[in-house]
Amino acid sequence: MAKITVYPGRLRQFGKREGCTFCVVTNSRLLDNIIIAEESGYQSFKIIPYDAGDDFIQILINQIPETAHILVIAPDCYFRSPELQHLGTHRKLCIMACNSTSTSVETIEHFLRCGENTDPVEQEEMAEQFFLNCEAANRLKFVDEEYEAVAEFLHLNNGLQWHEQVGTLQWGQQQLFPAGEISVLPVEVFASDLNVKLDITGKLALRGTPVLHSGTPSFLLEDQKRIFQALCTMKEHAIIATLHEGVITAIEASTPGVQPAANMLNAMCEVDSRYRIVVEIGFAVNRHLELFPGNSAMNEVYANANGTVHFGLGLIPNTQYHLDIICPFIKVLGKNDELIFGGIS
Repeated sequence: MAKITVYPGRLRQFGKREGCTFCVVTNSRLLDNIIIAEESGYQSFKIIPYDAGDDFIQILINQIPETAHILVIAPDCYFRSPELQHLGTHRKLCIMACNSTSTSVETIEHFLRCGENTDPVEQEEMAEQFFLNCEAANRLKFVDEEYEAVAEFLHLNNGLQWHEQVGTLQWGQQQLFPAGEISVLPVEVFASDLNVKLDITGKLALRGTPVLHSGTPSFLLEDQKRIFQALCTMKEHAIIATLHEGVITAIEASTPGVQPAANMLNAMCEVDSRYRIVVEIGFAVNRHLELFPGNSAMNEVYANANGTVHFGLGLIPNTQYHLDIICPFIKVLGKNDELIFGGIS
């Protein structure tokens, strides 16, 4: 049986640990796989089972001390973040995003090590500089020079929802693990109205690694795998997406090799037109994350030295899937068309 060792002292995003209990909350089938290295100044350590149907709020009340750092690793069931009133003001929570894609023990091991290497201070500095550059510009440009694709995004519009999953946690806070993303959406994460849009117009060269998240299964796992395999053909060559005010109006293959991805994305849009709406633009800042082969949700925060942008289509639970397309070749230009983010470097 493969063993996974969690080294709490290496997880810098939790901050100071004196007087804290370190807890791993995980599915029952993984209880024998996970070992906590009992070191690093924590007062005590706990591994707590959590499965579909369990109430995490009751676990907080009955099993987790009031002063605790909590890491959730639950690939077998959906985990919804608790409100602050339930989490408490002396706990910190990290959640491994591992339920929306198939997640093996090897995948968990890989991203645990990435999380250990994550530098929260570096992320905070990158985020601060990013927002300073955004404030100085009246629009952002997304440019792929090879395909001569340019799209403009009015990022200062009212009503946009900006989210940060970066840096060191404060008491009562929570973030995904590994962390490292700034994202902007036109709606709340769990909103039901997808008619509001990000104001982005032009052409995007969608070339890179896809991540296909699945919601509550109404399709087979085999369907998710089949769709992902077709979309993977965009790793080497681009799909050219034409957008008008946040809506994709045309999807074309730049070469015959990427035609399967273009066909699949067109088919998704035909079945559910909401996939034509760009619901998220993500700016990843985790420069210490290594991409894991295959369809893995935690690949989403992958960043080059200057950060990496990704685009999200579909919004779970309103759509069956949420598709993120990691685009390491796209440059983000700000004031005076200066490079402020992204691009291979």
